[in-house]
Amino acid sequence: MAGMVESDKIDVGFSGKRCIHSRNCVLGDPHVFVPNAPGQWIHPEAASVEKIVAIAESCPSGAITYVRKDGGPQEQAPVVNT
Repeated sequence: MAGMVESDKIDVGFSGKRCIHSRNCVLGDPHVFVPNAPGQWIHPEAASVEKIVAIAESCPSGAITYVRKDGGPQEQAPVVNT
């Protein structure tokens, strides 16, 4: 797992080894997940915590992870890994 990108309300992690390039993250919010950007390409401060959680949970490979800092429910493993 690569390092976490931190913000005040949520930290977002990305694993390039797990990523299958489905582009769910970029299509979900191109202001948070900025493709082909030099340097940092994940900007968790650019969207709501709920939106980032939804994008992370839509990642088919599990390459996007998160740790909430707002008191909301933390990431849960899916019942069935699809």
